[in-house]
Parts: sequence; C-alpha cells; structure tokens
Amino acid sequence: MGLSQDLFCNKNLKRYPKLENWDKELLYRRAIALQRFVTLLDSVLPYIVPQWQHSVGTFKCLEVVRQFFPLSKKRLYLIETFLHESESSVPNIIPKVFVNRCTAAEHRAEPAVDPECKQAIFTQIFEGLKPRDRFEKSLNYRWPLRHDQWWECKFALECIIDQGGGFRDSLADMADELCPTDENAAMPLPFFIRAPNQFNVDLNVNRDVYVSNACCKEFSKYEWIGKLMGACLRSKESLVLAFPSFVWKKLVGEPVSWLRDYVTVDSAEVKLMENIEAMDEEAFSSYFGEEKTFMCTLCDGSDVPVKPCGADLPLTYKNRPEYVELVKETKMHEFDKQLDAIRLGLLKVIPQAVLDLLTWQELEKKVCGDPNITVEALRKQTIYEDVDSNDVRVSQLWAALTNFTSEDRSRFLRFVTGRRRLPAPIYICPDKGDEIVDSLPESSTCSSTLYLPKYSSAKVAEEKLRYAAYNCIAIDTDTSPWDD
Repeated sequence: MGLSQDLFCNKNLKRYPKLENWDKELLYRRAIALQRFVTLLDSVLPYIVPQWQHSVGTFKCLEVVRQFFPLSKKRLYLIETFLHESESSVPNIIPKVFVNRCTAAEHRAEPAVDPECKQAIFTQIFEGLKPRDRFEKSLNYRWPLRHDQWWECKFALECIIDQGGGFRDSLADMADELCPTDENAAMPLPFFIRAPNQFNVDLNVNRDVYVSNACCKEFSKYEWIGKLMGACLRSKESLVLAFPSFVWKKLVGEPVSWLRDYVTVDSAEVKLMENIEAMDEEAFSSYFGEEKTFMCTLCDGSDVPVKPCGADLPLTYKNRPEYVELVKETKMHEFDKQLDAIRLGLLKVIPQAVLDLLTWQELEKKVCGDPNITVEALRKQTIYEDVDSNDVRVSQLWAALTNFTSEDRSRFLRFVTGRRRLPAPIYICPDKGDEIVDSLPESSTCSSTLYLPKYSSAKVAEEKLRYAAYNCIAIDTDTSPWDD
C-alpha cells in the first residue's frame, strides 16, 4: 500500500511533534488501517455525497465521516465534477465599472468624512455592478476557470486600459479595505472588525485576524462578499481575507468549539472563563467582589447582557458556572447572522457538496490564494539591528530558510511576527545570551524581532529554527493553533 515502518522514524516526525513519542509500530499499523478504510470509503463516496440540487438537510449524514474526506483519492475528482456541472457560460459582455482611486484613498485616510463609505472601492464596484434595468441580469459568478476577468475597470484620471491587471488590482484593493494589512490603519469599511486577539500583546499567533461586525446589518453586501469568495474558489483569482480558523470553519460547515476554535478570536476571553471556572471562593471574592454582573463584552467592545435583565443580576461564586456557559453561547454566536449571509452568497456560487468535501484550510487557500512565502520576499522585509547582514549567524539563517518548505517559512513567520502572511517586518538581533551556543532562538512578536543565537553549524541552525517554528508557539491555553 505504499507504506513502510521506516516512514515513521524520528527524522520524518519532526514536523509532527505530537507523534514523536508514540510507538512507531503502532503508528504504522494505524496508518495501514486508515488506508484500508479509505479504500472502502472511496468505493462508496460517490453514493453518499449528495448532488448539487439536494436539500441542505441531506448533508447531516456526512458529518460523521467528514474528517476522513481529505484522505480520499476520489475527493478532488468529485469536487471538480460538481464545480464543472454547476458552472455557467462565459458572459458575452464584460461589465464596465468606473472607479475613482483618488477619492478611495482619501476615504481610507479619513473614513469618518464618508460614513456611508460611498467612495470606497468596494462600494464603487458593488454599485457599479448592479443591473441598470429590469432586463439586465445580475452576475452569477459561476463561471468556468478560463474566465479570468469578471469586470473591466475604468479608472478616473488614470490612463489605464484594463486587460485584467486593473480588475486584479480592484480585488486586491477591496481585500485591503475589508481586512487592512496595516495594523494601524483605520477601518474603511464596516463589515469586519479587528478580532480581540489583535490587541493582545501577550499573544504570538492570530494577531492579524478579523471577524464579522455584529452591528453591521448590510446583509446584501455580506452576501456579495460570499459570492466573490465563491468566484475566487472557482478561478485562479484571490481575495485575501484574514479570518481566524473559527470563521473559516463556520463558513465551510465544520463544528467549532470554545477551547479549540474561539481561542483564535479572543484567547484572553477563553482564559478568563477558564479562570472563573477554576477559582476557589476566596479568590473569586477577592477578584470580583460584588461588582460584576451577567454582562459580557463583544468583539466590537460593546457590553451586552447574557440573559434577560443580566445587567441587574450580580455574578456570584454559586452562579458562575451558568454565567460562563452563557458567555460562551453569546460569544460563539455573536456574528452568526453576518456569517450566514456570507455563506448564503458562497452557496449561490458553489455547490454545497463542494463545501462538504473541503476542509476549512482548503477553503481558505482556494479563496485567499496560496500563502507561498519565498526567501526573497522574507529578505525584503528583514531589518538588521546590532548584527551585520554578513554575520555568520545571518548566513546560517538564510541557508536554513532556503531549505525550509513554504509551510516551514509560514510557521517561522508566525513564530517571529505572529502573522501568517507578508507583509510583516522582521527585525534580526543577536541573541541576548551571546556566549551560549546551539540554543533555541527566541522571538518577540510585539516587536517582530528574532533573537538569533550562535550555532556550531548550518545544520544545527536549521534544526533549531525549525523546532522553534513548530513547537515554540505559546499562548495562554493548552490549545495549539496548528492542531488542525
């Protein structure tokens, strides 16, 4: 079956630290059992995956075996089949939209001047694509892969003929309006807000993520965002949306949990609820007294009661378990209406069978593109402090990163900056304990700084850096963001 016990040696398990201490014979036998199960699954998969026209209710039976779908050899074929069978023809005429990037730039600099966001590129294109009369049909976004320009941009005051480049620029501009890559930039659109994790200075992961704004009720625009995501999935285009896994899982239909998933949105709240549950009565009285009530703070900073009249109901040691469960329920479903609208748009472009066959990681990658981090791109982001670019430690670092896979480099970037994708500045400094050799590197994600030790060889440097990237991501819970 293509497996041997040698595959599970320590050398091959470096990227899977949770498996390193397991018995290698046991891992091998389990792998064999999984392969045999997948062979059986493949033989019946076409019969248990509902077709494009089936009702939503028929998909409930798939949840039990969904976790095995990524192992299936027929899964990708089925996905391509469903996409092909549900696609529409290429439109005869490419719609033209007029975009003023100068006024959009002014809006991004001072969003408060244009509270309705009429000057945002997102709004200009959304309004420009609306049917002009009752005879003109709306775009359905279910085009074949070869259709690589969905609209033509006419840029005001710019001598540009859009043959695809302007269209792709507009997608990138909209993505940066929806989820700005500049952490200090004002939010030019109301649809998403910075997740609480962006403000947690003690966190070194998920510090670049956004969540839906529960206060925004423009559901037709959320639905359009979902349609754009579906169109990206069908094509080679991308719309880079920095969502946490909690959001991607909800969009794809995977179950979510408080400890494992909501931590990617607000790790401080997860830790607080853990502490409240674990406190003894004396510590509870000392920490809260009689001040706290049945209220919780949402991602947008607003305070809401977690039950009727919660503002007048004191939190006590005795009723704290009820409070914790109500907070979890409130926070886990805070922006469900907005995500439902996005998912509605997705399902108007993508068959639900496709979403059921995809993992959340695959949906993210198909919508946002492959976060391929090259060594050249990393070099452009790197700044040296108190160390020369020709220093042997720096040479060893680049040699190691050259040998890293794209996934390794993505994890390295998170280890240093807390962010998954570039752009993100990286500051290289010598290790604090300059006399120590072959120690693990340290990082400060608050300042995006890597403290680089001395190594006896390039090989040791590569091993230590890879180990740190995969194992030294610490957050205030027992849940690793790389579990999935």
